[in-house]
Amino acid sequence: MNAKKTETILENNIKFNRQVLFVIFVFTFLIYGNSLKNNYALDDNYVTVTTPGRPNNPRIEKGIKGIPEIFKTHYVEDGVQSFEYRPIVLTTFAIEYQFFGSNPHVSHFISVLLYAFTGMLLFTILAKFFKDYTIIFPLLITFLFIIHPIHTEVVDNIKGRDELLSFLFGLLALHFYLKGVEFSNKIKRYIFISFLFLLCGLLCKQTTFLFIALIPLSIYFFSGATIKKTLAAVLILFLAKICVSLLEDILVTHPQTIREFAFFENPLFFEPYFFTRLPVACYTAGYYLKLLIFPYPLSCYYGYNVIPMVGWSALTVWFALLFYVFIGVYSLIKFPKKTILSFGILVFLVGIFPFANLREPVVGIVAERFVYFASLGFCIMAAYLLLILFKIDVRDKLKFKISNLSSSFKLALIGIFLVYAYLTVARNSKWKNELVLFKNDIVHFQNSCNLNYLLGNKLYGLNYNTQNGAQKIELINECKLHYKKAIELMQKGIQKYPQDFTTFNNIGMIYMKIFDDAPAAWPYFKQAVALNPKERMIQFNMALCYEKRNLPDSAILFYQKLITENTNYVLVYLNLHEIYFKKQAFIQAITCNRKGILQIPNYTKLYINLGNAFMFNKDTLNAVTQYINAVNCEPANTALRSKMKDFLISLGQKEKADKLNSQ
Repeated sequence: MNAKKTETILENNIKFNRQVLFVIFVFTFLIYGNSLKNNYALDDNYVTVTTPGRPNNPRIEKGIKGIPEIFKTHYVEDGVQSFEYRPIVLTTFAIEYQFFGSNPHVSHFISVLLYAFTGMLLFTILAKFFKDYTIIFPLLITFLFIIHPIHTEVVDNIKGRDELLSFLFGLLALHFYLKGVEFSNKIKRYIFISFLFLLCGLLCKQTTFLFIALIPLSIYFFSGATIKKTLAAVLILFLAKICVSLLEDILVTHPQTIREFAFFENPLFFEPYFFTRLPVACYTAGYYLKLLIFPYPLSCYYGYNVIPMVGWSALTVWFALLFYVFIGVYSLIKFPKKTILSFGILVFLVGIFPFANLREPVVGIVAERFVYFASLGFCIMAAYLLLILFKIDVRDKLKFKISNLSSSFKLALIGIFLVYAYLTVARNSKWKNELVLFKNDIVHFQNSCNLNYLLGNKLYGLNYNTQNGAQKIELINECKLHYKKAIELMQKGIQKYPQDFTTFNNIGMIYMKIFDDAPAAWPYFKQAVALNPKERMIQFNMALCYEKRNLPDSAILFYQKLITENTNYVLVYLNLHEIYFKKQAFIQAITCNRKGILQIPNYTKLYINLGNAFMFNKDTLNAVTQYINAVNCEPANTALRSKMKDFLISLGQKEKADKLNSQ
């Protein structure tokens, strides 16, 4: 009888868990369903093809054929910067592009799907952790995690797939490691599977490294495993990290470039002293706590001057410091007793510490995606404290029925879930595209230097596709308004951080490109070149500035310097060609274009320019050869072919024209 009763209970539990998993899946799509109609947004161009008409990501547009190259290159490869190693993330985008092309709605569906799987797996793990507790507890943690608005950046930003995959693989590694501890007869198999999942996670993003702390903590708190097994977990997990580093060293043929940071991304990059960074780190940790408790307003970018460079005189710094010291000491005191709250605090602290600007600065100072892992610890703490507050015994397994819960507890949960659900659904719609996102966020964060700069750039790009009229004038004025605000904040910054050549260059670009004021731009470019004379883009901007100031000889010096360094930036050759033509220096123009063709052999305009230089130098034969080369560069360009054919006929080269037409 007892055996049958036990079997019935087990069957009911399995059935209940399956129902819960289904509800989690449906609930996730209900909360994030409106994100499926969104387009591409911030930094999505780094990971996929966002412009179907002119594909902007060569590795991804190759589809499955691009996977070998993905594993041999860094995550970001844009000709200027090369950093990070996340080949599995890019591989998923390459496979997706192979079958669906450039389709943001498919990408958003995959993001929500991954998030739904994460919620389902999280509940499965938590149900094991808290098997001796009321089922309300793991349910509450899971749904708090799924609905929390701070996760909208990770889910709504297509680029956030790295975080989604990293966390999902980390959870899978945790799940199978716990299985290995539970079923000792299959321990080697499960731990090997766990190792593989952790390896996959690390090949998505290095934040998977946080599971190297979470897995041993989970084993200690919930498995009853020996210290030996716990230490073995740590060693095996570190082995995965070593394997990823070795794989990158073997496959990637060129080293990472050093990322250049501007002060408005995080002024702490220019603060070398730890005790100068410490109060800002405390403020950062406090700001994350605020976002986790009440996540409004949210922003796609914080940075300078949203997060102030505070000192020890700020009360918020002391509040955050005392709070984190208190919970840290509490968790250590309760550590031997393996209390739930201690576990939740430790998970939270492990997730917060790397992104609090304490050990090293992070881009943007604060970012919602940075607390994706830490939010799990927060949800564990919040769920536990809610149950304690409403005097619900977490160890009473009979409290799984809704009817057994107090009305006050139900009302509190309904209130929290309604607020969080509203904020999440509303935030999803703000990620519709970059323009909607930037315009929404700038309302709440008008002093964000980079947000003003990003919005200015976006409006400037839209200006080209807007016809003349009132709308275009309004667009230009709005664009200039945000650029002026960005300049104002940047100028304040370089007074404090005069070594920031990137910001000097950015100010110069705004003056020259937006306000058409080359004389105002020149001192900023001059200072940028003085601070970093090897940066090619700054050299190009300096040359262009001289050109706009009608000082062609000075411009030639900078363009020639870039050419001697074998630059593959085509505008160098195109601009220098124009200067030589104006000076009627056709021999120099020929040399310039020939060097350009050596670096960029498939660029049609270079062949046309070379042909023109030969023509004006009265070398018709070589000119004709280059015009034919131009057509061969773009065999599908019928307009170019027809134009060149007519031109050859006008030169009396009918035979070559006919030959060109037959190709």
